[in-house]
Amino acid sequence: MSNEHSEQEKELMREEDSKLDAIAAVVIILSLTAAAYFWVSSQ
Repeated sequence: MSNEHSEQEKELMREEDSKLDAIAAVVIILSLTAAAYFWVSSQ
């Protein structure tokens, strides 16, 4: 029973990691987009 519970916990951690990865990717993309926009607009 405890083994099954630990598998559920592992799945939950994987889902949380996926959410954090997705948020980090969006933040990086937005940062690069903003940097490119300001670099082009200053040219």
